Amino acid sequence: MLKHAELVHFKTPIVKPLPFDFSGRWVNELGSYMDLTMNGTSVTGKYVSMVTEDGPGPTPPFDIYGSFSGDLINFNVNWGEEITTWIGHGVIYAGGKASILTLWQIVHTITDEEDPENQWQTVSAGADEFRRKD
Repeated sequence: MLKHAELVHFKTPIVKPLPFDFSGRWVNELGSYMDLTMNGTSVTGKYVSMVTEDGPGPTPPFDIYGSFSGDLINFNVNWGEEITTWIGHGVIYAGGKASILTLWQIVHTITDEEDPENQWQTVSAGADEFRRKD
């Protein structure tokens, strides 16, 4: 297993990403949504989560910032006490429905960061699928 992104980059054949329109509203399986704007190779917008500490959301809108290259995208949300980053790609399913398939990681502070047994509790990971909201 390769541990460093740059090793993967240099050992992977380069294929030009296909064009993809990330602009607009996207909703994930939890009902959380984001409104994205594309500018050059940058993507910005707002993210509203339907999940909160106290139960169902919505949260206030949080800023999104990231970048894209063709059908590849990454974006981040700084929640204040935590930061989440998503990376993925846009897909068009049969019938023309657009989705963004992503993997995410969230990092947060824990009570005792100096305890080696707690180090990996600062990072969690998962996956989201965002579907274009028409």
